[in-house]
Amino acid sequence: MRYEEAIEKLNKTEAEELSKKLEKLENRSELSDEEIENLLSGTVGMLFSASKECKAPELYRVVRNGGKPLDNHEKTLFEESPLFGEEYVRFSYDPIIPFVEGKIKEGETVSLMTYRKAVEENPLALLIEGFPEDSNVFDILEKDGLEKSGKENYLRIAKFIKSELIRDEKDGVLIRKIKSLLEGEEPCAALCYSHEGADYVAMKKDIVDIYYICTSVILCRLDWMENKGEMVEVTPLSHSIGAVVPGKEIEYDEFGEVGTFTFEMDDYR
Repeated sequence: MRYEEAIEKLNKTEAEELSKKLEKLENRSELSDEEIENLLSGTVGMLFSASKECKAPELYRVVRNGGKPLDNHEKTLFEESPLFGEEYVRFSYDPIIPFVEGKIKEGETVSLMTYRKAVEENPLALLIEGFPEDSNVFDILEKDGLEKSGKENYLRIAKFIKSELIRDEKDGVLIRKIKSLLEGEEPCAALCYSHEGADYVAMKKDIVDIYYICTSVILCRLDWMENKGEMVEVTPLSHSIGAVVPGKEIEYDEFGEVGTFTFEMDDYR
C-alpha cells in the first residue's frame, strides 16, 4: 500500500474493529481461504512495506544432515522447516541461536556453518514484522501525519505478525501470505525479523552467494547449553578446507586435540 494511504488508514481504523479482525485471524482454523484473505487485507494490508540493509559481517546456520558432514554446496542450502518458502534460507547473526532455534540436543552432532560478507554492497531486507515500538522511525511517521491512534494500530498489527512468525513456523502458510501483502508486486530478495532478542535474515538461495561466502563448515557435537543459549559448548570433530563453492565437493580435515569451543552470547550482543 502507498505510504500516504497507509497512514490515513491506520489513523482512521477503529482499534476495536482491528482487534476483532486480528483475533479472528489468530483463531482461523474454521475460516475459509477467502475469509482469511479478506481479514489479512483489512489488517496487514493497511501497512506500507519497509526494509533495511543487512550489514552483518558474518551469518551463521546449523544443519543436521543426520549427523554426517555435508558433502556439497547445494546441500548446505536446504532448510528443514522453510518458513518463507523453499526458495529462502534463514541465517542468524551469531553461532548460538541456531542451536537454540533448531532445538539441538546435547550429544547431537551437527554442522555449524559460517558465511562471511563477500562484497561491500548490502542486501536490502524486508522488515516482515514492521518497526519496533521504540524505533526512531515513528518520529518521522508522526511528522508525516501518523497520529497516536495510527501508531497504536500499527503496533497491534506488528505484534500479530511477530506472534505468527513463531506460531506459524510449522507450515508458514499465513506468513507467506503476509509476506506477499507487504512486498507488493516485486518479490523480496531478503527478509528480516527478530524473536526473543535474536535477529534473523532469510535470503533467496540464488542471491546468497552474491553477498556471502560460506567460509567454514564445522562438524561438531553439542556438549551443553546454558540458560537457554546464553552459552554453548561444542566439541569440534572436523572442519572444511577452504571456501564452500558450487560444483565442488566439500573436503574436510580432522581437528585433532583442540578441546572444546565455547560460544557466549555476550560476545555477540
